[in-house]
Amino acid sequence: MTTTIYDQLFSLPLFQGMNHDDVDIIIETTKIGFGKHEAGTIVIHEGDKCDNLIFLINGTLAVETNANDHSYTVTEHLKAPSLIQPDRLFGLHQRYTHTYKAIENTNFMTLDKAEVMTLMEQYIIFRLNFMNLLSSICQKNSNQPWRAVPTTLRGKLIRFFEQHCIRPAGEKDIRILMNTLAEIVNDSRLDVSRELRAMESEGLINLTRGNIHIQSLERLLM
Repeated sequence: MTTTIYDQLFSLPLFQGMNHDDVDIIIETTKIGFGKHEAGTIVIHEGDKCDNLIFLINGTLAVETNANDHSYTVTEHLKAPSLIQPDRLFGLHQRYTHTYKAIENTNFMTLDKAEVMTLMEQYIIFRLNFMNLLSSICQKNSNQPWRAVPTTLRGKLIRFFEQHCIRPAGEKDIRILMNTLAEIVNDSRLDVSRELRAMESEGLINLTRGNIHIQSLERLLM
């Protein structure tokens, strides 16, 4: 069991760089929770309070994000090993902003906020890893408004897809009405429909009623 815990901790970014002696002490003194969810179950609902760190250590989750007015929804995949919204553990809004559903049987490790605070106080590597993780999230978000605005309709559509995804790669599903998408990119419904059909003919996306499926977002960003 200890070997398994070692492997799990060293695979997670917050524990990378620690030596085995430190990890030995953490395993012996820290209250680490373990759990599992079967395929098809909801792991976290949007709006749930974030009072612990949740590490996905095995399996894949579907991550669903809704627009504030619920006019469109983006669904993407999160694979293990991953840390779920660490930026929500502190600050003004300590609630999850996505819904997480198990696609397959999944396993999790959890640390409540008190244990996280203790680890940050006792281990500078853990503290630096956490700070670097939060800094990366902040820097990514702060750079977004300063990027050049796309001038073509295709560029605007791709920018919309990219900005509304957690990770700019992988498989995505966007449930949105054509009229809504046309309003967002400030173009006509007809032109948006034509451009999406052109992208579909090039094998970049697949269209069904009310849904845009992107097999590989990185292909659109090339």
